[in-house]
Amino acid sequence: MSQHQPTVLITTQNAHPWTISGFNGLNGNVLLTFKCDAPVASHSLLCSRDHIYAAAIDRPSIYVWKLNSRNRDYKKITVAGPVSSMTFIRDSTVLACAVGNKIFLYKLDNGEHLITLSAHIRTINNLLFDEDQDCLISVGEDNLIHRWNIEEMNPGRSIDISPSKSFQGHTGPIHDVCQISIGKFNLILTASSDLSVRLWDIVTGKCLCTFLFPNEIHSICASSFSTTVYCGTDVGTIFIVSLRTLTTQFGEFQHQNPTITIDNNNSKQLIHHQGSVISLRLSADEQLLYSGGLDKDCAMWDLSSGQIRFKKSCSSPITNILLAKIDTDDVNDGSSISIPFSNFSNDTSGDVIATTLANRSGCAQRPTCSQDFIKFIPMPPVNGEADESAAMAAPTFAQMARLLLEQQMSSS
Repeated sequence: MSQHQPTVLITTQNAHPWTISGFNGLNGNVLLTFKCDAPVASHSLLCSRDHIYAAAIDRPSIYVWKLNSRNRDYKKITVAGPVSSMTFIRDSTVLACAVGNKIFLYKLDNGEHLITLSAHIRTINNLLFDEDQDCLISVGEDNLIHRWNIEEMNPGRSIDISPSKSFQGHTGPIHDVCQISIGKFNLILTASSDLSVRLWDIVTGKCLCTFLFPNEIHSICASSFSTTVYCGTDVGTIFIVSLRTLTTQFGEFQHQNPTITIDNNNSKQLIHHQGSVISLRLSADEQLLYSGGLDKDCAMWDLSSGQIRFKKSCSSPITNILLAKIDTDDVNDGSSISIPFSNFSNDTSGDVIATTLANRSGCAQRPTCSQDFIKFIPMPPVNGEADESAAMAAPTFAQMARLLLEQQMSSS
């Protein structure tokens, strides 16, 4: 029977040959590797049901590998330029690629270029698709956040598409963005060099709250169930901030735009990394946090104890961490790759860019771990009293998440 392991995929900055490594997310054992001929950009590693997509940082190429196969060949597709971020849209039927200050949308079934979006004046750092609102969020070096309504993107339109909303407030480049829901509200969180994380209403574009940190925030991820935010700083500290204090008075915050200073009294801290934390990923059951940084370490944190369960030391800084479901027992050793498209066009004229196929092979060794220093500061109770309801509900959320994950795996 096929075994779907909880697999963690990571990329590094300067490894030769450039490699995407996959390891067991529970014990750190190496499961597989994918090799390509260029380094992979941050925020440019994606995994669909059947394929892995990785964008080169220094050339207009996207690499595609077929999952659940021991064949490690890849197809290389040429797009409009070097990609700084990419994301899937609408059940992975469309691929959005940030190239410089523009966004190119491609159909994945035939590689057709659909439309080009232009509103940023500097490099786009990250893209996020909100399925509930059917919109694309882009953030960049120009301190701006744009929301693009997907339903307005008709390839046949001859006029330029403008963002449906633009969020302004950050005074420094925005490094990361993530999505969170509180009740009926659809929200996003943005992390910036201006020492802040901002909470936005995705519908109105209003900033609901600003969290001020002692350091720049370079990565961010959030819990879907317990409204907890994990923020990686430029000095290696990971802050854990609970938003449950906002949920009780959320309606009051829509117009006040409060500012909250984050310190040891209202946050937990995970301390291990010696450099900027570039990537954070949370497990489906919200019990494990994976962090990767410029110090070349990828750490897996047990959030219930605040301790590192295992750590992998790489040869160069971590640029991406991605959680995936991969069948490690698949015996399909097909000699060719079957991907849903054969080519991409890189402009509205429809000119086709040729694809190439290359072969790579190799292996990776699991390094030894050293002792880590962990500082875990307890979260103070809300309003001076123990938050018993939150403590009782948390296991239920985790059980729900595990059940959903098991159902997804069994149905695959």
